[in-house]
Amino acid sequence: MSEQRVLVIENPAHLRIDTGRLKIERDGFDHTFVSPKDVAVLCLEHHTATLSVAVLRALAEAGAAVMVTDARHMPCAMQIPLAATGLDAGRLRQQIALDASEKRGELWQQLISAKLSMQAHALRGLQRKGALRLERLSTQVQHGDKSNAEGQGAKHYWNNLFPETFKRSKEGAEDPLNIRLNYGYAVLRAMIARSLVSAGLNGTLGLGHCNAGNAFNLADDFIEPYRFLVDVHLADDADTWGEAPEFDSRAKRYLLGFVERPVRVAGQDMRLHAAIDASIASFVRILDGKGKKLVLPEGLVVDGDDEEWRSTDGA
Repeated sequence: MSEQRVLVIENPAHLRIDTGRLKIERDGFDHTFVSPKDVAVLCLEHHTATLSVAVLRALAEAGAAVMVTDARHMPCAMQIPLAATGLDAGRLRQQIALDASEKRGELWQQLISAKLSMQAHALRGLQRKGALRLERLSTQVQHGDKSNAEGQGAKHYWNNLFPETFKRSKEGAEDPLNIRLNYGYAVLRAMIARSLVSAGLNGTLGLGHCNAGNAFNLADDFIEPYRFLVDVHLADDADTWGEAPEFDSRAKRYLLGFVERPVRVAGQDMRLHAAIDASIASFVRILDGKGKKLVLPEGLVVDGDDEEWRSTDGA
């Protein structure tokens, strides 16, 4: 893939296709041109922004997701391209067979174990307390997470990552931190959903998430071990969102910088979109009977002296 970007339209603008490129027109500004192949997610925020059907078509053909926000600038709708791989029906049969097998619980176990491990990795890299308990929990996750290790680790993780007064809130959050977390997770979810569709997978059939009214259950499964990227990015910016809580353009630009942070996967340093694709490809290999384990993130890649991000030794 080309360079992948999260493109946010938060001012009045008109988007159209010009000689194969996405053209962004704004009054008083020079026109901007972007290749559809360079867009991972287009986020439409301003209520007067307009675009042509040709734009939606070009982005869909390039594999990009389009996200629309509500009056509070929180994501409320998403367009995901329909992959023309010819494998959809076959993949669906494989997913249905997996849904009824013991393997499903084993894969959920792998996802939760990786999530807890990455939460420990985040705490240790940020020099917070509590990493050792999460590391131990990550090795104790049962088939299908029957003992709810994920829930056991959640409160411990949030209590050590952010101030003790913080309480995680998903729906209708009003505080600066939860608003940013929810926005970042929504963008990450869109990136995962587009990768699933590109692989010919049905997002409704999840491994741990099974809500009949959720079209993105599988994306909500695979987001779990990747959430730490958003968490770490915000923890690094704690002074800023604490002193300037407004979720303005600067805050969004900073938050979306998590997309640029390289991730270590299967011993290799990858850009986020490539890491996600590698995880989804490993799931496809399992469906094809050519693999047993998911390829999941192993940590952040940090230059220079910050090698503690890769270490899991000690307390």
